[in-house]
Amino acid sequence: MLFNHRDLKDITHQLEYIDTAIIPVIDVDYRNQLMNIVDDYEIIQTMTLAVENQFKGRVLLIPPVQVQADYTLATVIGEQLKSYGMNRILFITAQTSRFETTEAHFKVSTFPLEAMGADMRADMIEPQVKELMRTIISMWNK
Repeated sequence: MLFNHRDLKDITHQLEYIDTAIIPVIDVDYRNQLMNIVDDYEIIQTMTLAVENQFKGRVLLIPPVQVQADYTLATVIGEQLKSYGMNRILFITAQTSRFETTEAHFKVSTFPLEAMGADMRADMIEPQVKELMRTIISMWNK
């Protein structure tokens, strides 16, 4: 499920099926790291949308949380989603992020996508998408 009115209007009646929230966490420093932010964001967005599409009706993809040195906001959002009824929380960050959590956490290897053709981009991202899907499936099987 995406974070929009159409998908969310009936979520409270489907929490036994839609019990996993995916929370992308993007480290930002707008002073001098814009291209790094874009690289992280594009790959994480591409991956999470692909996973949401494959697991539609089982996961809720939350909008990315932008953080700086303090990761409290991401943690609070995870806690709020658990209180709402999400049984499983999965944070997704770039490999370079210093974010730490006791919840499930998937670190993504990021790289610049802007110069790659569509086929090369898909070839580079597909292994990580499959690994992310296996991570979610293993969460469900616990």
